[in-house]
Amino acid sequence: MSLQIKSIHPIYGNNYKKGYVGFTFYNTSVVSKGIAFMTRWARMSDIKVSHTLLVSGDNECIEAHVQNGVQRSTLNNYFDDPDCQIFFRKPIGLNDNIANRLEKVASKEVGTKYDAALIASHAMHGTFIGKLINTVFNGKPDRLVSKLLNRDDCWICSELLAYCLNEQPEYANKGILLRPSSTIDPQELFEDSLIFEPWH
Repeated sequence: MSLQIKSIHPIYGNNYKKGYVGFTFYNTSVVSKGIAFMTRWARMSDIKVSHTLLVSGDNECIEAHVQNGVQRSTLNNYFDDPDCQIFFRKPIGLNDNIANRLEKVASKEVGTKYDAALIASHAMHGTFIGKLINTVFNGKPDRLVSKLLNRDDCWICSELLAYCLNEQPEYANKGILLRPSSTIDPQELFEDSLIFEPWH
């Protein structure tokens, strides 16, 4: 699929709002490019993403950040950075009630730590050998290693967003959310067509 990336000025309530899921990518960041490379197997377009967050209000999001764990952040950190690409996806049927429920689930995790061990697990699965082994064994090695390394009191960005979405009956166990949240990477979540409304 070929999607054309257009720069649009972010306007709260117009092209993004509470309950939308944001995805970012930095072409100047070694870490961001590394994550995009490791998750390239899920990419169905030219759009690369390496981080995800939940919009929780005007110029506000909740995200699992590698340095500070789960925190509330200002979206201007992304909007004002010329090296950052940020994309928003709207969950299907999103309304104020669902948005409030998503925010409530995410806000309960604010202050918890980042799960560095789980990131290591994702890196292993993103290699060619890791992908081959998982394909042969129908994803069982991915699920096993992620389960062993995952800490219930810590989060990575995509795990947190998958968890928040899966806690909503409208999205529970649909699409990529059929898999354990700890095994889902940002690119896989971004590409899901059963959770998010289609691109226009």
